Amino acid sequence: MISSFYEKILGTSSIAESNQQKILCVGLTCLDIVQTCKQYPAEDSDQRSVEYRWQRGGNASNTCTVLSQLGSSCEFFGTLSAEEHLNFLRNDMQKNNIDFSHCPMVENIGCPTSTVILSLSSGSRTILHHNPNLPELTLKNFEQLHLGNYSWIHFEGRNLSEVLSMMQCVENFNSMLHHNQDTDSKEMDISEVPITISVELERPKQELLDLLPYVDVAFISKDFAQSRGYDNMSETLKNISEDAKSGATLICAWADRGAMARTPDNITVQSPAFPPQKVVDTLGAGDTFNAAVLHFLNEAKLEFEAMTFGCQVAGAKVGLTGYNKLGEIFKNALKS
Repeated sequence: MISSFYEKILGTSSIAESNQQKILCVGLTCLDIVQTCKQYPAEDSDQRSVEYRWQRGGNASNTCTVLSQLGSSCEFFGTLSAEEHLNFLRNDMQKNNIDFSHCPMVENIGCPTSTVILSLSSGSRTILHHNPNLPELTLKNFEQLHLGNYSWIHFEGRNLSEVLSMMQCVENFNSMLHHNQDTDSKEMDISEVPITISVELERPKQELLDLLPYVDVAFISKDFAQSRGYDNMSETLKNISEDAKSGATLICAWADRGAMARTPDNITVQSPAFPPQKVVDTLGAGDTFNAAVLHFLNEAKLEFEAMTFGCQVAGAKVGLTGYNKLGEIFKNALKS
C-alpha cells in the first residue's frame, strides 16, 4: 500500500490543500487533577502543594486543544460519561472551539480521572490513572461519521482491534475516492481528497505494530521505542520502518534530544530540542509536539519544518502551566 500522504506531497491531487476540512482526533478524554509540588513527596508523608488545578486531559483531547490554539479546525471523537464532570469537560472543549458533537454518551459509568503530581525540583510528572471501565469507541460508532468532513484522522494507539477496523474503514473510503477519480475527469471537490491517517505509538505494546500497514504518519514515543530495545531515534526509525507501509512518514521524539523523522522518500530530518529557561509543567508535552507537527503537515509543510516547529512549541509548553498561552507561542514561533 502507498501512503496517501505521500501522494499529497508528490502533488497528485488536482486541487490545492485547504483548511476547510477538520482534523479528527480519536481517543480518550479525562479529568486531570494536577498537584504541583516543590519536590516529589516521600511515601507516607504530608506535604503542601504549590498549586492545584483541574484540567481536561487525555492524549487525543490534549492534541485537539493545541490544534485549536494553532488555528486548525478539529474535532474530538471518544466516549463521554454522562455522569459527574461532564459539564467541566464539555465547557472546556467549547471554550477551546473543539467540536465533540459526535461523541457517544454513556450513562451510569463515571469519567476516567488522572491524579497528576508535578515536581518543580526534578521536572517529573507522575500520573495515577483511574478508568471505571468507560466503554471504548466501536467501529459502529465510527461508521456514523461522514468521512468527507475530514482531511486527517489521528488515532491514539489504544482499543486496538476497533481502531484497526476504523483504519480499514478509512482505507476503503480512500480507495473508493481513488476509483471515482479514475472514472471521472471532473475537478475534485475538497471532500474527495483522500484522508491522511496518523497514529500515536506510545504504550509499550507489541500489537501497536499491527496498525502500521494502514498509517500514513506514525508518532513513535521514546517509551515505545525503548520497550522494543532501541536506544536512540535513528535506530527506532530504521527498525520501525520495516513494519510501515511504503511512503509513510515516521516521527520519533526523544525528550531533550529533540525529534527525528523519516520522510516518504527515506530522507532523515532532525530537530534539536528547545528547552525553556525553567521547567514548569511537562504534562502534555508529547501531545503538544504531536499537534504542532500535525498542523504543519496538514498544511503541506515539509517534514523538517514540522519537526522544528513541533520541538519549539513543545519546549515552550514545558515552561508554561497548562496550555493557556500556547496561542501566543505559536504566533511567535511562526514568525521566527
